[in-house]
Amino acid sequence: MSIRTVLLSEIRENPVALRTVNKNSESFLGLVDSIRSKGFLGSITGREKNDDAGATYVEITDGLHRYSAAKDAGLDSIPVDILSMTDGETLEAQLMLNVHKVETKPVQYSQQLRRILSMNPLMTEAELAAKLGKSSQWIKERLGLCKLPERVAKLVDEGKINLSNAYALAKLPPEEAPDWVDRAITETPSEFVPKVNGRIKEVKDAKRKGQDAGDAEFTPVAHCQKLADLKAELEKPQVGPVLCKAAGVKDAPSGFALGVSWALHLDQQSIEAAQAKYEEQKSARDSAKKARKIERAKKKAEEAAKAAAEASEA
Repeated sequence: MSIRTVLLSEIRENPVALRTVNKNSESFLGLVDSIRSKGFLGSITGREKNDDAGATYVEITDGLHRYSAAKDAGLDSIPVDILSMTDGETLEAQLMLNVHKVETKPVQYSQQLRRILSMNPLMTEAELAAKLGKSSQWIKERLGLCKLPERVAKLVDEGKINLSNAYALAKLPPEEAPDWVDRAITETPSEFVPKVNGRIKEVKDAKRKGQDAGDAEFTPVAHCQKLADLKAELEKPQVGPVLCKAAGVKDAPSGFALGVSWALHLDQQSIEAAQAKYEEQKSARDSAKKARKIERAKKKAEEAAKAAAEASEA
């Protein structure tokens, strides 16, 4: 294996590349911006081949995205690890390189951002965003993940809590976050995020008035039915007739309004179902909170007893 700088004009894509390049994706555009500002870091992997005319070129084995980003960033050449492989070995190498590629987890990435800022006290979040080709809001949301309790951060890194819900969860007061974890796992962002934003407003308003916000109360949140359910209802109405009959709808405007309410989960039946689910989850959260309180008290008592024993021995 040897690493050498190769002109982009002498590099060609592999006709059987494992993955295609989406040049409109946020990650690809960010990679292009990063290469423009920081240069090309590392190298891609390729092998030498000859075309039908006898001309020698380098065929990409691994690094198609970085090669494409380098072209879009306006580079003339990039470092390439030149390997000697057969066609079969090339296919195996493509697969193995991707199988063993470990993606950086969201919270791990956020912790690295925090380390960068800690090591560069004069660097602002806006400057870091510019260096990474990201928006200041993106940096702020990512750094917010560092505030999550370790147990919750692990759920984010495992993909059990999506990033939109994780960003919202990180904005809650630390003492409230554990009560929202189950909902962060099971609810869609369109349902979860407005609830969290509403709770944050409640807490801020209560604090401004010098009051205790108390427990979060159930509040219906508008969020769309699944597109598949809407299409199914359009093709074969089943929910509509039942809702109209239960509500005693007798004219088209009232029926249309009820349909819109159902589409937004704001009809009476949807609200009752959501409230029942909320009460069930609240009961489970209260039990878990009580168990955590007992466990903390037990641990505190054990530590006190241990300290007393050590003091007695001393």
